[in-house]
Amino acid sequence: MASHRAAAYIAHMIVRLIFTLATVLLLTTTGAGAARACDVERPVMFGGLDWESNAFHTELARVILERGYGCKTDVLPGSSIPLLTGLAQGDVDVLMEVWRDNVTEAWNSAAAAGKVVSLGTNFPDATQGWYVPRYIVEGDSARGIKPVAPGLKSVSDLPKYASLFADPEEPGKGRFYNCILGWSCEVVNTRKLKAYGLDRYYTNFRPGTGAALSAAIASAYQRGRPILVYYWSPTWVMGAYDLVRLDEPPYEKAAWEAFNADPAHNPPVAYPQVEVVVAANAKFASAAPDIVAFLRAYETTSPMISGALAFMQTHKEATPRDAALHFIETRPDVWRKWVSPEVAARVTGEREAVARSFPVTLQLPVEDWVNGAMKRFVARYGDAFQSVSAVMLAVIVGLESFLKFLPWWLLIAIVAGVAFHASRGLVLPLALSAILFGIGLLGLWDLAIQTLALMMISVLLSVLIGVPAGIGLAASDLARRIVRPALDTMQTMPSFVYLIPALMLFGLGKVPAVFATVIYAAPPLIRLVDLGIRSVDPRLVEAAADLGADEKRRLIDIKLPLALPSIMAGINQTTMMALSMVVIASMIGARGLGEEVLLGIQRLDIGRGLVAGVAIVALAVVFDRIAQAYGVGGPEDKAPPR
Repeated sequence: MASHRAAAYIAHMIVRLIFTLATVLLLTTTGAGAARACDVERPVMFGGLDWESNAFHTELARVILERGYGCKTDVLPGSSIPLLTGLAQGDVDVLMEVWRDNVTEAWNSAAAAGKVVSLGTNFPDATQGWYVPRYIVEGDSARGIKPVAPGLKSVSDLPKYASLFADPEEPGKGRFYNCILGWSCEVVNTRKLKAYGLDRYYTNFRPGTGAALSAAIASAYQRGRPILVYYWSPTWVMGAYDLVRLDEPPYEKAAWEAFNADPAHNPPVAYPQVEVVVAANAKFASAAPDIVAFLRAYETTSPMISGALAFMQTHKEATPRDAALHFIETRPDVWRKWVSPEVAARVTGEREAVARSFPVTLQLPVEDWVNGAMKRFVARYGDAFQSVSAVMLAVIVGLESFLKFLPWWLLIAIVAGVAFHASRGLVLPLALSAILFGIGLLGLWDLAIQTLALMMISVLLSVLIGVPAGIGLAASDLARRIVRPALDTMQTMPSFVYLIPALMLFGLGKVPAVFATVIYAAPPLIRLVDLGIRSVDPRLVEAAADLGADEKRRLIDIKLPLALPSIMAGINQTTMMALSMVVIASMIGARGLGEEVLLGIQRLDIGRGLVAGVAIVALAVVFDRIAQAYGVGGPEDKAPPR
């Protein structure tokens, strides 16, 4: 019996050995990618810079590394300066697009310290400049647009066309859409604007993100409106829209360097063609020779990139990775030069593993439906929304001008008076006066006024919407059941989502910031007004009804006064949420304290960001304490009954 068991055990082990050997043989003969070991055991971390061409390059390099070199890869999203800092610190291994002229200080500092290395040119022919839509110069018969600036050829012609590009916030001037806030090109354009004498005719509008700038161009182009903007190529914007570059004095290296060294005494010239490089962390480059050899050989041109971005635009569902796979399939003449024949064979031999938990044929193209509907809506009703925007902007600018007109000490005194009325004591007025005085000491008074005006309008609109809506929900259980899912959606939806329709309909600036802030900040007030009214003792309401009070009197005399603490708590929450939108709103040109925080982030200026953040907290404390004081009541309200 024992011998039978031993024989069975031996047979079982032989079967397992044969199965293991067969598995190994199968993997070695069919898994070509597994035959190659990556230089590093951990995932190769790419910097996910926030523009389309970098996304394409990143995905193309990732596909080749994953298939051809057996590497794992990942992407860390962010903007130029933070990711360049991450590259120097080793948090990021590779950046596929470094525009060194736009991050000069950060790059030179990291390179001089030996923390980053350039692996060579990605593409040598990137262009940048000041652009206008072609239809304002030559017209567009297909769209029924007549030329409104046929003589606009160069930057020297811009003064006489300032009214054409009118800034809605400063109607006496035109608006120039500068480069992204915090980039070197933003500083260069600011110097150019002054050197050309255009700062007398145009405001220097600095968008907070590349997406906001692209949205401004898209919105103006779809409505057939004028826009004066700095932009660069290769990008999908330059491929999708017909823009004309304005002439500047021709580029000369010596003149360019002299202007940037001393813009006050040297005339500006056109931007040079920029050589965009691939960069790597120095330690990573030493540890990954095969990967570095591939990246050093990696080289493209602007037309190639434009073709890849055009593929993404014409195929609406295409991702940057889809564009990379399409490039591998259609341009082997280019990418095979970057790698060995063995690596190329693995790249083409391995198919992209796409694991989907839901059948593709059952997926609905909701994204395309929404984008198409939004495009048609903007083209048809965009001008109407611009008219509404003009009215709201006039209110915002008027309030901001009034607050700026007041002497600083008078504004502090007004706030102290409101605080005294709310608290009926001296401690709160003195404390809030000291806080506001501290904002002035930080040198941020004017920016705080801009933020204050924006917040006052946003909170006022939120109250005008939230209080009646909360009263309506308290009066109807059916309405409450219907509206609550919408409120849940408004509160859980990422706040950035609100910026997208606001940008397309209202453009960049203060109005879309107010629009997005109200949507984000109103739901807490609606909920708390509803809760406060429903929490009123029904016996008091019934007693008032027995004494002959109608529904209106019961609401005004009984429900609202007793629900006031809850209502004030709602206003307090709305104010806090509105202030939390300050930095996000600065990404679409709302300016104020949020712009300083964003500038600190973009330039990694810790002091600047911290000081502006402290000022935002100070404003939050002022709003919060006054709202709480009104909610609690003064000393006479808290005194015990006699």
